[in-house]
Amino acid sequence: MNATVPVEGDSIHLFGAAAPERETWEERRTRLRPVDAPAPKPRKSPVLGAIVAVGVILGIFAAQLALSILVSEGAYESRALSIEERDLGRVERVLSQNLDKLASPQNLVENAGALGMVQNVAPATMRLSDGAIQGSLDSATREARANLVPNAQLDALPVVDTRGLLASRTAPQVPAADAAEAVAWQGKLPAPETH
Repeated sequence: MNATVPVEGDSIHLFGAAAPERETWEERRTRLRPVDAPAPKPRKSPVLGAIVAVGVILGIFAAQLALSILVSEGAYESRALSIEERDLGRVERVLSQNLDKLASPQNLVENAGALGMVQNVAPATMRLSDGAIQGSLDSATREARANLVPNAQLDALPVVDTRGLLASRTAPQVPAADAAEAVAWQGKLPAPETH
């Protein structure tokens, strides 16, 4: 008995395609022909290329020069602004020191004395809880006294005179008012209600 089964199939797929027929020399010659030579490119002048290259290089140099000028100009401007900032800082410190001098209690006392005010050697105080006055409201002071704690830094600064103008600290002082000539306060001192 035979166990093989007959296979039906295409012989081209099983064994590959058949070899093509060979062309003859005549067929090949009619099919093949020489390629046309490429058209010659127009030749560029080397002078034109050199001029373009030199122009590009000069443009780069000009751009670098312009950038250098702008950067150095900015540096000079920055330097000038930092100098101005330093000077303004110094002026601000001097003005702040003068403000501290003018805000001192010694300056207040000297300006009050220049205006003719006198100090009360025994000041009176008022207790806010019950409104009681402790001390005497009558002043025994007849003359303005100098600062008990002088401030040497105030020597160069002016004081305000009786007309509200600035005067030298070495100018003659207003004569002290006599306590007997001063008008005494009549009645109670006005005070706000605190309760």
